[in-house]
Amino acid sequence: MPALGHRVRPALILLLAALIGSQSFAAAPNDPTPTTWWPDPTTGLMWAGQQTKNGMTWQAATNYCTSLKLGGYSGWRLPTQSEADAVTFYYKQYYNTKYGTDYDSYLEFKGGISADFVWTSTLSDSQDAWTVIAGLDAGGSPLFFWWHGPDSNHLQEKVTNHRAHALCTRPMEADLLQTAKDAQVNVRVPDLVTLNAYVLLNKAKVAYGAGQYQESLAQAQNALQMKPGLAPAYWGIGISYGMLGQWDLAVTNLETALKIDKRYEDAKNSLKWAKQGQQAAKKNKAPKAKSPQWT
Repeated sequence: MPALGHRVRPALILLLAALIGSQSFAAAPNDPTPTTWWPDPTTGLMWAGQQTKNGMTWQAATNYCTSLKLGGYSGWRLPTQSEADAVTFYYKQYYNTKYGTDYDSYLEFKGGISADFVWTSTLSDSQDAWTVIAGLDAGGSPLFFWWHGPDSNHLQEKVTNHRAHALCTRPMEADLLQTAKDAQVNVRVPDLVTLNAYVLLNKAKVAYGAGQYQESLAQAQNALQMKPGLAPAYWGIGISYGMLGQWDLAVTNLETALKIDKRYEDAKNSLKWAKQGQQAAKKNKAPKAKSPQWT
């Protein structure tokens, strides 16, 4: 997605500046100590972040990232503008009734923070710092524009007057990058052990898609042995048992997945399917419900 700030109409720039200048932040939950990071093989980077109700200055965000140690990894930093652009995960729009616009909204990043805007390390010739704004242009892309005011002699002083959230990144080493590619994970992980467990779950997914349910069961069980308490592993075990017609074991494992993660939608839907299969089996009938997809 291109940097769109220089193409935004002057009236929109003034409105955004007014909103930001007031430091009116959307209410976001505090997460001062991240415990998970997002491995992103598409960019070769890993991501983490900190969001606070009132944000932090550019220098504070820079210091925060460079001093961060997470999951056994150091060497974190603020992302460049283009890196922050590429890491956008999905939007959550909340309208600001005071201004009647959607510019005061959340933008969720792969680092695990939902923020109205975040700092980047990219500076202009006049030493303005880029931020990523959670407003959308007509095409649905996030808006980028220069942080107003500071010149090279007043960077520290001027940036101190403005606040945003800290999104941190670091490059993945070759072996870690390969593991992330093998895992094809689309969630944040707390450690390398969990990431390796997702490698096994990816093998289970491939086997499941090929109709090799004994193999998908075995690989999901291996993942659970590597990382006990991993809800997706219980889900994979549950749906594999279901496809093998072992409905009691399917229900038990899917219920366990939901006990671990009550908001696990795939587990909720699969549990309904497994219970229908369980009831159909008692009547010596084939289940009517559509079997779960592992995507």
